[in-house]
Amino acid sequence: MGQTVKAPDGLSIWNAMREELMLNLYPLPYTTLPPTIFYVYLHPADFDRIEGIVHELVAQLQRKLNDEVRKINQGREKSGGMLSRLIAQEEAPPIAVPPGGWEVHVNADRNGTLQPGHLGIDSTLPLPAPLEFGGPATTRIVKSVLTETGRSSTTIEVVPASAANADLRERATLIYDDDQGHHTFSMRKETLSVGRGGSSVWIDVQVITSPQVSREHFRLRRDRSGRFFIQDVSSWGTSVNDVRIPAAVKGPDGVLRPGAEHELVSPARIDLAGALVMLFEAKPLT
Repeated sequence: MGQTVKAPDGLSIWNAMREELMLNLYPLPYTTLPPTIFYVYLHPADFDRIEGIVHELVAQLQRKLNDEVRKINQGREKSGGMLSRLIAQEEAPPIAVPPGGWEVHVNADRNGTLQPGHLGIDSTLPLPAPLEFGGPATTRIVKSVLTETGRSSTTIEVVPASAANADLRERATLIYDDDQGHHTFSMRKETLSVGRGGSSVWIDVQVITSPQVSREHFRLRRDRSGRFFIQDVSSWGTSVNDVRIPAAVKGPDGVLRPGAEHELVSPARIDLAGALVMLFEAKPLT
């Protein structure tokens, strides 16, 4: 007989939401912005088992989010050190509770993508416009699926439709595994930056990994002809297909200067200081 798969209960749903909260934080100089909207999806058979208590479950999940943020802000060591893995301890500003409260939805998966016992979570975080780069505010959405083998996540950033006829077609994907699990990032603009991030470092793809990976580690650019270029801006170097690309160097003032751009031919394996590997694949604009 096959093994019976256990349906997610309220506690396992909360644990998954807590991980999603930590996965989708965005640090500002004085506060850290959390995702404010959560959609939880269950296999229809699993959802049927809890449908009668969904309203109570949602209310308790919202309360638990408040309690968790309060606990982290009061003493980050009580949170198991997860926040300090996202941001250096001395640079970790408190997490802000959404003024309008948390928006939590628990629904049945009607698209047939989840198996019994599996759990899907989408978290949404409105991001401020990056003043140093210009451009509009965006919304970052992390889509995660939790199975018996672990978590896989996909991150996308959505620009408002009013943003000057923005072309949001997918240019490329970056696939990688870090301390938070498996991720796929969809590149939908001409440039992006990758690294561990920080309160004073704007990045598009935040990885949770060893300090060998710099807060901003490399930059990726697509030109008008469709060619891609990678540029090292790190302290410990970047390699493509096991070949070191031109490294960032310190100037007379001690500040790192970006290395020369290196053409990135798809598919490619990008190694960040031997600590993390990303698989790059260009996508045709159709």
